[in-house]
Amino acid sequence: MQYPFIVSCVSNRIRALREARGLSLEALAHLAGTTNQQISHLEAGRRRLTVDWLCRLGQALACHPWALVSEEPPDALPPQELRLLQAFRQLPSAQREALLTLVAPPAGPQRRSARQRA
Repeated sequence: MQYPFIVSCVSNRIRALREARGLSLEALAHLAGTTNQQISHLEAGRRRLTVDWLCRLGQALACHPWALVSEEPPDALPPQELRLLQAFRQLPSAQREALLTLVAPPAGPQRRSARQRA
Protein backbone atom coordinates (compact mmCIF):
# COMPACT_ATOMS: atom_id res chain seq x y z
CA MET A 1 0.00 0.00 0.00
CA GLN A 2 1.35 3.44 -0.90
CA TYR A 3 0.79 6.65 1.03
CA PRO A 4 1.18 9.50 -1.50
CA PHE A 5 -0.32 12.02 0.94
CA ILE A 6 2.63 11.54 3.28
CA VAL A 7 5.13 12.57 0.62
CA SER A 8 3.31 15.82 -0.02
CA CYS A 9 2.96 16.61 3.71
CA VAL A 10 6.56 16.02 4.75
CA SER A 11 8.92 18.88 4.04
CA ASN A 12 12.61 18.21 3.78
CA ARG A 13 15.70 19.89 5.16
CA ILE A 14 18.07 19.11 2.28
CA ARG A 15 18.72 22.76 1.35
CA ALA A 16 19.19 23.82 4.99
CA LEU A 17 21.67 21.00 5.65
CA ARG A 18 23.51 21.62 2.38
CA GLU A 19 23.85 25.33 3.09
CA ALA A 20 24.85 24.72 6.74
CA ARG A 21 27.73 22.62 5.42
CA GLY A 22 28.73 25.21 2.84
CA LEU A 23 27.98 22.96 -0.14
CA SER A 24 26.74 24.08 -3.55
CA LEU A 25 24.13 22.11 -5.49
CA GLU A 26 26.94 20.81 -7.68
CA ALA A 27 29.08 19.72 -4.73
CA LEU A 28 26.21 17.84 -3.08
CA ALA A 29 25.26 16.26 -6.41
CA HIS A 30 28.82 15.04 -6.86
CA LEU A 31 28.90 13.55 -3.34
CA ALA A 32 25.52 11.87 -3.86
CA GLY A 33 26.37 10.60 -7.36
CA THR A 34 23.65 12.52 -9.17
CA THR A 35 23.05 15.82 -10.95
CA ASN A 36 22.46 19.27 -9.51
CA GLN A 37 19.05 19.26 -11.22
CA GLN A 38 18.04 16.15 -9.25
CA ILE A 39 19.16 17.78 -6.00
CA SER A 40 17.22 20.93 -6.88
CA HIS A 41 14.07 18.86 -7.58
CA LEU A 42 14.49 16.96 -4.31
CA GLU A 43 14.99 20.17 -2.32
CA ALA A 44 11.90 21.76 -3.86
CA GLY A 45 9.75 18.65 -3.37
CA ARG A 46 9.29 18.13 -7.11
CA ARG A 47 10.87 14.70 -6.86
CA ARG A 48 9.85 11.98 -4.41
CA LEU A 49 12.26 11.61 -1.51
CA THR A 50 12.59 7.82 -1.29
CA VAL A 51 14.47 5.79 1.31
CA ASP A 52 17.27 5.37 -1.24
CA TRP A 53 17.53 9.15 -1.66
CA LEU A 54 17.43 9.67 2.12
CA CYS A 55 20.33 7.22 2.55
CA ARG A 56 22.40 8.66 -0.31
CA LEU A 57 21.90 12.26 0.78
CA GLY A 58 22.41 11.41 4.44
CA GLN A 59 25.77 9.89 3.61
CA ALA A 60 26.72 12.81 1.36
CA LEU A 61 25.72 15.34 4.03
CA ALA A 62 27.29 13.32 6.86
CA CYS A 63 24.03 13.08 8.79
CA HIS A 64 21.44 10.50 9.71
CA PRO A 65 18.85 10.16 6.92
CA TRP A 66 16.11 11.13 9.35
CA ALA A 67 17.79 14.55 9.80
CA LEU A 68 16.74 15.31 6.22
CA VAL A 69 13.06 15.32 7.20
CA SER A 70 13.34 16.35 10.86
CA GLU A 71 11.65 19.58 11.88
CA GLU A 72 14.53 20.70 14.08
CA PRO A 73 16.91 23.11 12.33
CA PRO A 74 20.42 21.77 11.67
CA ASP A 75 23.35 23.16 13.57
CA ALA A 76 25.90 24.94 11.43
CA LEU A 77 29.39 23.54 11.78
CA PRO A 78 31.98 25.84 13.33
CA PRO A 79 34.39 27.20 10.67
CA GLN A 80 37.29 25.03 11.85
CA GLU A 81 35.19 21.83 11.63
CA LEU A 82 33.83 22.86 8.24
CA ARG A 83 37.39 23.35 6.89
CA LEU A 84 38.39 19.97 8.31
CA LEU A 85 35.40 18.25 6.71
CA GLN A 86 36.01 19.92 3.36
CA ALA A 87 39.71 18.94 3.43
CA PHE A 88 38.78 15.35 4.33
CA ARG A 89 36.35 15.16 1.41
CA GLN A 90 39.13 16.21 -0.98
CA LEU A 91 41.41 13.34 0.06
CA PRO A 92 41.70 10.18 -2.05
CA SER A 93 39.90 7.22 -0.45
CA ALA A 94 43.15 5.53 0.65
CA GLN A 95 44.21 8.67 2.52
CA ARG A 96 40.74 8.99 4.07
CA GLU A 97 40.98 5.43 5.40
CA ALA A 98 44.51 6.03 6.74
CA LEU A 99 43.36 9.18 8.52
CA LEU A 100 40.33 7.41 10.01
CA THR A 101 42.60 4.63 11.27
CA LEU A 102 44.91 7.20 12.81
CA VAL A 103 42.16 9.02 14.73
CA ALA A 104 40.10 5.95 15.69
CA PRO A 105 39.95 5.30 19.43
CA PRO A 106 41.71 2.17 20.64
CA ALA A 107 39.59 -0.99 20.54
CA GLY A 108 40.30 -1.74 24.18
CA PRO A 109 43.17 -3.23 26.16
CA GLN A 110 45.76 -4.44 23.73
CA ARG A 111 47.34 -7.81 24.33
CA ARG A 112 51.06 -7.91 23.86
CA SER A 113 52.51 -10.63 21.69
CA ALA A 114 55.15 -13.04 23.01
CA ARG A 115 57.80 -11.11 21.05
CA GLN A 116 56.76 -7.80 22.65
CA ARG A 117 56.87 -9.33 26.17
CA ALA A 118 60.40 -10.68 25.74
